Amino acid sequence: MAIKYDAIVIGTGQAGPSLAVRLAGTGMKVAIIERKRFGGTCVNNGCIPTKTLVASARAAHVARRAGDYGVTILSSIAVDMKKVKARKDAVVRQSRQIFYQRWRTRVYSSAPGHR
Repeated sequence: MAIKYDAIVIGTGQAGPSLAVRLAGTGMKVAIIERKRFGGTCVNNGCIPTKTLVASARAAHVARRAGDYGVTILSSIAVDMKKVKARKDAVVRQSRQIFYQRWRTRVYSSAPGHR
């Protein structure tokens, strides 16, 4: 049996979820179609992962320059890239989950799909 919708929003990038929520708020039955992962490029490959990696790099930089600020660190500073990547992946996963839950409570349906 076919399901009928008043609106179908393609993609969960910047505008998709807010448009879907706004349409659902007017009483429309709305579906969202997403090709891969919810959140679009910013959440999954762009802004969020990049800023998370930059934050780790900044922490290492500040630690290495601690002496300039009168702070003595008694051992060498090392970056564990596996932990950096695990942190980045966790932040992305959490962002995607929050993103999904936020609109899921207001929109009727989602479907994987367009190519």
